Amino acid sequence: MEKIDDNAVLTPLARQLRLSATLEINELVQQRLQQEREVFHLGFGEATFPVHQSVAAAHRDASLTTGYLPVAGLQTLRESVARFQTRRLRSSVKTDQVVVAPGSKPLLFALFDVLQGDVLLPRPSWVSYEPQVLHAGKRLFWVETSEQNRHAISEQSLVYTYEHALRSGGKPRIMLINSPSNPTGQVFTKENVDTIVRFCEERGIILISDEIYSDIFFGDEHPASPGSLGRLDESKLILTGGLSKTYSAGGWRVGYAIFPSSEFGRTVQTAVLAYASECWSAASAPAQEAAAVAFDTTSEMDLYRAQVARLHKSCTLQMYHQLLSFGLDIAKPQGAFYLYPSFQPFARQLESLGIKTSAELSSWLITEFGVATLPGSVFGEDDDGLPSGRYRLRMATSYLYFKDCSERYEHGYDLLAMAVTEQFVPYLPLLQSAIKALQAVVDKLKAL
Repeated sequence: MEKIDDNAVLTPLARQLRLSATLEINELVQQRLQQEREVFHLGFGEATFPVHQSVAAAHRDASLTTGYLPVAGLQTLRESVARFQTRRLRSSVKTDQVVVAPGSKPLLFALFDVLQGDVLLPRPSWVSYEPQVLHAGKRLFWVETSEQNRHAISEQSLVYTYEHALRSGGKPRIMLINSPSNPTGQVFTKENVDTIVRFCEERGIILISDEIYSDIFFGDEHPASPGSLGRLDESKLILTGGLSKTYSAGGWRVGYAIFPSSEFGRTVQTAVLAYASECWSAASAPAQEAAAVAFDTTSEMDLYRAQVARLHKSCTLQMYHQLLSFGLDIAKPQGAFYLYPSFQPFARQLESLGIKTSAELSSWLITEFGVATLPGSVFGEDDDGLPSGRYRLRMATSYLYFKDCSERYEHGYDLLAMAVTEQFVPYLPLLQSAIKALQAVVDKLKAL
């Protein structure tokens, strides 16, 4: 077979691209399962509750709709998103400010491609942000986060990174944040959001806020958003979100962006629509019809959102308390369905095993114990950086409810129906099995 020289075929940029770590771990898990080897899947953040019956019915009813929809999206879906976000943000969002796409990923790619300047990104951040930035030919500058929870950002850290970027010849004109956070499960406080917004406004930086997990929060109120209380139209701010996390419909690929009604917002929105028309044309018609039902502010969808959030909270916090009792360094999650423990307390034992990086730790867990996680390094953590960032693993609890799709729909609706109060604590066999496996990991380390 002829050997292909990558340098002769691929662009320098393309040679840097790798399979997404989240999809890669999922494929590795599937391989182990096919070999009939036990796996405790904490590596893939795919929501797995049954789709709401009304949403599923809307998708079925529209299954024969095969024509192209408008580039900006189905009108009823844009209206539904605008109503929902107006209520959440406590600020008017008009239908014409909403653009729909096949997932929020393409929208982020588009934004990085059309906007000028380099990018400030919190460390750690979701695995796909960095490739999106590099794909656009931009430079990325990491903003260090709190040693305590690896999420909160101080003004000092923002200023330090900004000035470092300038000294390095960069042009930092974009910042992206995500709250609740993948990978940490943390949320920004109002004070932290105010600090970030003020910092960006003073320097003319465009702020992109990825709010895909905004409805999965563990407190009494929605997490603070840069776009709340009228700030959306007053700032260089763009919000993104989608159907995948709250509504367990990632495979349907529906995302959206909300642009300010200002001249800035209209300029960027027009460019993104032009980009979309030449790239993805439109999201799937049946999926958009279903999303219009999902994002609506009806009482049945409000109940579904509350039930989903309660179950994610219960499962994730059960895991948190166990990891804390094992002696791991971990901050209490505030939203989404992620935990971000550090095995730094066992650094001596890990080094005695020849494990010096988070990637090596992740590999050891799945090879020796069948526990699938993602290493902190794929989220931007530096294995030689701050001690609080070392030996980090991201664990997702979203696969701990049902063993397969049949069980998801056989028992899932009953599980949701029981999640009517904060006091409900479900017994989840997969969760207990994962905890037991992690206990074996820690016991092994303590014995060294």
